[in-house]
Amino acid sequence: MANKVIIGILVLLVIIAGGSGYYSYTLNLQIDDLGNQLATAIIQQEVRTNALGDEIRREMAGGLGVLENQLDESQADIAGLDSELEAVGDRISGLDDEITGTLNQLESLDERLGEAETEISRSVFDAGVIYEKVTPSVVRIASGQSVAGSGFVYDTDSHIVTAYHVVNSLSPIYVIMHDGRIFKATTVGYCEFSDVAVLELESNPSVEPLPTGDSGLIKVGDPVAAIGSPGDSDEPLGLRDTLTAGIISQVDRFIMVDNKAVSNMLQFDAAVNFGNSGGPLFNSGGEVIGLVTARIDPVMGDGIYWAVSSNKMKRVADAILAEGSFAYPWIGVGIADLTPQEVEDIPLATANGVRVTGVFSDGPADTAGIQYGDIIVALDGVPVRDMDQLTAYLGEFMSPGDETVLDVIRHVTPLEISIEIGAREQ
Repeated sequence: MANKVIIGILVLLVIIAGGSGYYSYTLNLQIDDLGNQLATAIIQQEVRTNALGDEIRREMAGGLGVLENQLDESQADIAGLDSELEAVGDRISGLDDEITGTLNQLESLDERLGEAETEISRSVFDAGVIYEKVTPSVVRIASGQSVAGSGFVYDTDSHIVTAYHVVNSLSPIYVIMHDGRIFKATTVGYCEFSDVAVLELESNPSVEPLPTGDSGLIKVGDPVAAIGSPGDSDEPLGLRDTLTAGIISQVDRFIMVDNKAVSNMLQFDAAVNFGNSGGPLFNSGGEVIGLVTARIDPVMGDGIYWAVSSNKMKRVADAILAEGSFAYPWIGVGIADLTPQEVEDIPLATANGVRVTGVFSDGPADTAGIQYGDIIVALDGVPVRDMDQLTAYLGEFMSPGDETVLDVIRHVTPLEISIEIGAREQ
């Protein structure tokens, strides 16, 4: 019985082994078939891939050719645009030159128009218009009894400018406005070597101040007008609001006022008299270009009147308002114009220059080494023609403490001498 069972099992195993072998054989056949199919598919795919690659390369080659053609055309277009841009740049440069030339012409035209307007304003002089415009700001300076001189409203802070010699011994000081109002005034400060004084009113009159012009622009022959209150004969307060007109006779004069040498003076011929002192001298635009101070002694002549230049007056007045006084520039010498005999004796090529007639002990010139008899021919590099020019330049452009150089001739030797400008004591 056991043998039968064993035999049965062996038969079963043989059957199973045979089935497994057949299955393995069949499976291998299928695997081989699938491998052949896969190899065929791969070959076919490579063929198709290669064909597609060839097609893509052909398309790309064609496309690149088109692109290259388009690029060539674009480069040609760019080259054409560059040429056009260069041409446009050349045209713009040409336009810039034309515009620059036009602007230069316009600037030249503006300058000529400005010169023409100046000449027209100088030649067209309406004293009546000026009078109506400025008279409300011209004042009378008086004691308690009579007019001593004139003045004008300088700013909006109740300040009046007048001549120093008008108020130097006046007490009390009254200022009479054009509309008749009267204000008491005190002296803020003064400079006797400039004959300028600044007053302050006890209250603000609310009157428009007069504009100040540049006296450096004045030319001989320019028309001028003076307004003041000369004399005190017809009325207790004089001949109020008198207008006179004339021309500038010369600039940068150096004269004596009340025994004081005063520089930076304008010479004019508009009639002024006692009572006009301290009043304004106007140009054709109604600007103050001078402060009337004096006239020549009638015994000596007529038609010669003096006014402190507006640039000097303003410099002094502004210093007084800022600091209470004006430090007058001084080099510490006496001077005189050269005579023909001196020019011949030295000898000199011209009469331009001033002779040193005295040197103040311990003054700036003495310290610097200036000597009696030296001929000053230039100051600060500016040629000196005469006393008028030297003192005018000092008064308007130099200040105490400034370092400068004097060009002098000592005997026949030219020298340059450094000097520190001093302050003249009042």
